[in-house]
Amino acid sequence: MTPAPGALDPLAHTRADFPLLERTVDGRPIVYLDSASTAPKPRCVIDAVVGMYSRHTANVHRGVHVLSEEATEAFEGARAEVASFLNASPAEIVFTRNSTEGINLVAHGLGFAPGDEVVLTALEHHSNFLPWRMAARAVPVGLDDDGMPRYDEVERLLSPRTRLLALAQVSNTTGVVAPVEQWIAAAHARGLPVLVDAAQSASHLPIDVRALDCDFLVLSGHKLLGPSGVGVLYGKRDRLAQLALYQTGGGMVRHHGDDGFTPHDVPQRFEAGTPNIEGAVGLGAALSYLRGLAMDAVRAHSLALGRRLIEGLREIPGVRIVAGSAPLERRIGLATFTLEAAGLSQESLARVLCDRYQIIASGGYHCAHILHDRMKLAGTVRISTHVFNTHAEIERALAALREIAAW
Repeated sequence: MTPAPGALDPLAHTRADFPLLERTVDGRPIVYLDSASTAPKPRCVIDAVVGMYSRHTANVHRGVHVLSEEATEAFEGARAEVASFLNASPAEIVFTRNSTEGINLVAHGLGFAPGDEVVLTALEHHSNFLPWRMAARAVPVGLDDDGMPRYDEVERLLSPRTRLLALAQVSNTTGVVAPVEQWIAAAHARGLPVLVDAAQSASHLPIDVRALDCDFLVLSGHKLLGPSGVGVLYGKRDRLAQLALYQTGGGMVRHHGDDGFTPHDVPQRFEAGTPNIEGAVGLGAALSYLRGLAMDAVRAHSLALGRRLIEGLREIPGVRIVAGSAPLERRIGLATFTLEAAGLSQESLARVLCDRYQIIASGGYHCAHILHDRMKLAGTVRISTHVFNTHAEIERALAALREIAAW
């Protein structure tokens, strides 16, 4: 039986909301499969940002005129939207530049001592590895031959020196949903906090920080259909209050006198200087857009695209999928792989996909050098989807890869 129109892609109607998808390369429409790097923006986000610039330009929290009041209302409205998206309180939401800054804020604020340890995995993104390496001793769980972390090693690696567990909810290289609940339970049984990197997962999974019971969580706006240069650090209020100040300056201080200063309460104490007001408002619009689609529907769509992508890649000669053995039901619409093609590096392969087939994908190391080093991979290709992608686009990418494999 032929599926009814729209049955395979119930979110296909969203394509009309994304101006970037109208782009062509050499006269052919692009197939955008690089949202794990950064995602296109729907018109409502663009309009929200432009609207702030054109009608409400003013600083927040410090002006007494109507424009400042409007800007502050919009900015704090965006904070409330983020909080609702995560099932948090607005007082637990700190605006940052991106996930990277949120992780660095926590790494700085915890005040590590020499010899302190952070347990993580070997395939974490640089942003969830290097800050811990700079502040403490990073202790990664091992990887199997397929590139999957041995998550069950976490219990063995916890020691009296462990201060924190840090884990991506979804890896930006495997697309596999990690057992964060297991790590959180193991950490809390020992009184340890957990930071969850939701940079990849927040676009594909419903997230409830109350149900997860994580202590910290970070995300980036530009992967969530929002603007670049804005992100979020969620933290339990008591955990945030215990962090040392990260930056000081205007906006974060309640009173400054000759004898010292008093910072604001969280979250404003961590938002020194003029924030990315337009970016925050744009992020709020992006999250409202996703919530309007229903995150359960977004999750089902991502799962279906990921399933077809992995199944199709398995059928192509010369393809090796990173974490290809992981269960299909624990994936998002993302796959990282190598393809043996005469004379082509994996970066060159990604470029061929663009120049010859108008398919926008990533090629390289995806900020996961340790994973590639351990698997002895000289780069990989990554295909990643979002709400606007369709099964037809996955088939177009698979057909291109089959053709290249036959060269």
